[in-house]
Amino acid sequence: MRTKGRMKKKILLLCLSLLLAVANVQPGMTQVDGQPSLDFPMQDQLVKTAKEIVKAYETGNWETLRKDATENAIFHNLGSYDSLTIDQTIKYWKKGRESATPVLSEDGVWLGVSIAEGAGKGNWVLHWGTNTLSYPNGETISFPYHVALKFEGNKVNAAHFYYDNNKIIRALGYEIQPPFEEEESEDPSAEIDGSKKGS
Repeated sequence: MRTKGRMKKKILLLCLSLLLAVANVQPGMTQVDGQPSLDFPMQDQLVKTAKEIVKAYETGNWETLRKDATENAIFHNLGSYDSLTIDQTIKYWKKGRESATPVLSEDGVWLGVSIAEGAGKGNWVLHWGTNTLSYPNGETISFPYHVALKFEGNKVNAAHFYYDNNKIIRALGYEIQPPFEEEESEDPSAEIDGSKKGS
């Protein structure tokens, strides 16, 4: 039983390493000098706080959100915004409740990580789950998400959200057009065949 738990932690550590390697919102996060640790003194408390923050989003409990976040906390990648303050985040989520109600899956994964050195230095809680938005007309849209919460002491100081916004936009019936039209190119195999004939 203990071996299964260790194997799960190793797999999650590998996922964390891959996530940090491809994080493009803050390029400095890819430069992790210290070895991440999955076992650190505040881990259980921080995971509990992270669960409260995510539940506060789901239920619209803005008092809990404020209690569990620092005054200068920044929330990244919500909607089309690069970053929002705690007040802007609450305003954004309140506005969203006018058109959809979120329900988060109960089987999400939670992982506490401590990074000793580098740009990502600090205590983090990583969470993967599924969000289902329910609209007044009965329509629902489900999509997987990931959130990385960075802590300052025992409060969230930064939150990085990752999810497929295009899936939501398309499900609502909107089209996404590229900023340019691709030119129709000739069949590349025709060029190859032509060059063989000429040689």
